[in-house]
Amino acid sequence: MSTANPALTLLLQAGIDTWNEWRQQDGTAPDLEGIALMGQCLRRVDLHRANLSSANLSEADLQGADLRDSILVGANLEKAKLQGTNFQDAFLNEANFNAANLTQANLQGAVLIEATLRQATLRNADLEGAIARLCDLIQAIFTGANLTKVDLSEATLIGATLIETNLSYANLRNASLSLADLSRANLYQADLSGADLSGANLVAADLRHANLTGCNLSSCVFEEADLRDAILTAAKLDGVNFQGAILFASDEPLPSPNLLLCDFDLG
Repeated sequence: MSTANPALTLLLQAGIDTWNEWRQQDGTAPDLEGIALMGQCLRRVDLHRANLSSANLSEADLQGADLRDSILVGANLEKAKLQGTNFQDAFLNEANFNAANLTQANLQGAVLIEATLRQATLRNADLEGAIARLCDLIQAIFTGANLTKVDLSEATLIGATLIETNLSYANLRNASLSLADLSRANLYQADLSGADLSGANLVAADLRHANLTGCNLSSCVFEEADLRDAILTAAKLDGVNFQGAILFASDEPLPSPNLLLCDFDLG
């Protein structure tokens, strides 16, 4: 049941121009907790700093909307249109973004702990510095996205598409990335310790200085990947394809100490 201020609900329903003009004049953060706006057109609406906890925005059109510093804890945005939406520094814990379109959305610094984004589209989205621990990102599409320094520890990215995604310095400890497509992804200095990458595609990926300690890399494809100075201690490597991969610097006559086969679990 909605607990949103009825007057604010009516004002919002009066039209985006009316609402945005009021926001420019009023300095308060609107309380729209629990509001129901399913399927409504809210393009370019100004909702920065708004409390939208538990709101139902499923299938709503929020393209280009301003949701900076907003609170959407437990909100339902399933199948919402969120192309170009600004969620910078927003609180999105436990929100439902299943099958939502977040193409080119700004999620810099957003908090998405335990949020659900199954089959969501995040092409060219910017999640730099976002906290997305324990997120459900099964089959999500991140092609070309910026995930620099993102915290995806213990997240579930089974079957996700991360082609040409920037994951440099990302925290992916104990994440599940089995069958994910990370071809040409940038994983420079990423922490993947304890992660499950079984069956993942890492063709031409940049894994320089990445921490792969204790990873399950069974049946991974590392063709043409750059693994110079990567840490593979206790990694499981049965069935791995390293064809054409760069495993150590060309001026090193012997493999790097971080790549000693005695440390590997070959099944």
